[in-house]
Amino acid sequence: MSEDLSRLEERIRRNLGRVMVAARWIMAPLYIGLLAGLVLVVAKFVQVLVRSVPQLPTQTSNETIYAVLTLVDLTLVANLVVIVIFAGWENFVGRLLEGPTGERPAWLGGLDFSAVKLKLLGSIATVAAILILETFLHITEVSQAQTMLQIAILIAIGVVGVLMAVMDRIGSNHGEK
Repeated sequence: MSEDLSRLEERIRRNLGRVMVAARWIMAPLYIGLLAGLVLVVAKFVQVLVRSVPQLPTQTSNETIYAVLTLVDLTLVANLVVIVIFAGWENFVGRLLEGPTGERPAWLGGLDFSAVKLKLLGSIATVAAILILETFLHITEVSQAQTMLQIAILIAIGVVGVLMAVMDRIGSNHGEK
């Protein structure tokens, strides 16, 4: 009887393990949705670019800088989406681009959780900094309280990034001992 119970437990454990591993495919529609979001960001980028080019001869320097900062901001958001898609798929769903050795980019395997976390925080900090630059371009239209809040958020993001990098460093050093 004990042996039968043991075999049953093993079978349940094995089948539950298979279900859990197969459940990772539940994430696939989310990454496909992020691809759609990336298309939206690209469409907005093109829209801003197409709207800005004809206005260039009559734009002030601040308006041109604002348009360029908007393009940079959209590019950074697109980078964030791509990082999340690649890292998430690679870490949770499965390897991308299985096949001949030359087909798979070398950087794709280096997207572990720590690297992605720091890349995301760096990109978020950059996006926040660009928003502050945009605020300074329109400083007369923005309240001092709102400007200070944006600066505080940027500093907080920076502090969190540094703390996460320190924790990763401590964790990697701890693992070596």
